[in-house]
Amino acid sequence: MMTASPVNRLAFILLLFWTGVVPAADPGCRPLQISETPYSGPDEYGQGLLWQVTQQDAPPSYLFGTIHVAERHVSAQLDKVRDVLAGSEIFVMEAIFDPDGIESLRGMMFFTDGTRLQDVIPAGLFAETLAILGAYHVTETDLAAMKPWAAYLTMSYPADMGVILDQRLLHLALEAGLDTMGLESVVEQGGLFNSFSLDDQVRLLTDAVCHRGILEEDFAKMISLYADGDLAGLSSYGQRYSFDDNTLYETLTDRLLTRRNRLMTERMQAALEAGSAFIAVGALHLPGEEGILALLERRGFEITRVF
Repeated sequence: MMTASPVNRLAFILLLFWTGVVPAADPGCRPLQISETPYSGPDEYGQGLLWQVTQQDAPPSYLFGTIHVAERHVSAQLDKVRDVLAGSEIFVMEAIFDPDGIESLRGMMFFTDGTRLQDVIPAGLFAETLAILGAYHVTETDLAAMKPWAAYLTMSYPADMGVILDQRLLHLALEAGLDTMGLESVVEQGGLFNSFSLDDQVRLLTDAVCHRGILEEDFAKMISLYADGDLAGLSSYGQRYSFDDNTLYETLTDRLLTRRNRLMTERMQAALEAGSAFIAVGALHLPGEEGILALLERRGFEITRVF
């Protein structure tokens, strides 16, 4: 089965797209502010990873909040849901990375008109990006063809990723003979970033390079919050960074979370109405007033925390 690559690493950024704080020499750097943001969603949806979802006489379904990292980090959660997954009839995840979709995504990630990344970012930023992405086995030739958003995504999580939790769940579902479906296409996911202007893509990459210093610390904290099932903590922690002009990241949050929550809620409804579905989405999609749990409740589903 597929392991993480510059293509299927896309999912991790849907969960963790803020980076750390450390001075950098590049003149494009801007100061990053840190502030504590309290959780403002429904309290009943602030804690828990596995939720039973029922409506009328349909068999119960289950909604599981994942974290898009290697399974070895969160094996305890995987073990807790094995039996529930095996007893389901269909497995649903955010997107299934089929070969055609991956090829289409690659077409989005790389320049195809002869443009080089060195042509659109300063030489110093290109050199720093290359130094960072060397740990991801990205060569200078590869990087030169990458669009800024693709370089940004690639560096937005640890370089030593193995098979992520979501893919492991997919493997188990296939082994059990379950039907499978994705709530989105790979192309739709890639299009979220590809639709940003080139200037905004460069801004994302610049901010990520300039403020990379505490990414590993943040990653460890997010893993810890996830292991505790602390959805409220994950939601608050993911909003702790901002810039004086934070418009770009507010737009990013709207596209990555708010709009996608509504879309995925709509697309999972048929599976939930049929029952016996096991649905896995990034944990940050669950909490909040506009989170999937609250959206499902407003659609008439009964939501019960399992753990």
